[in-house]
Amino acid sequence: MNTQEPQSMVSRCDATTCRFNEDMNCTAGQIEVSLSGQTAQCLTFTPTEGMSDSYGMTAENN
Repeated sequence: MNTQEPQSMVSRCDATTCRFNEDMNCTAGQIEVSLSGQTAQCLTFTPTEGMSDSYGMTAENN
């Protein structure tokens, strides 16, 4: 019997201004995502040095 919780992987990250983004791959140890309607927002987004928080990342669920 497998007692591990299912795990998901971020397959691609378009937040090029996030410090965890390396070549479109998320390198954060874990992320938190909020969903509002059809829009997901990464709450783990942290701007790279010199960027402001206004560069948050959202994704549309198509």
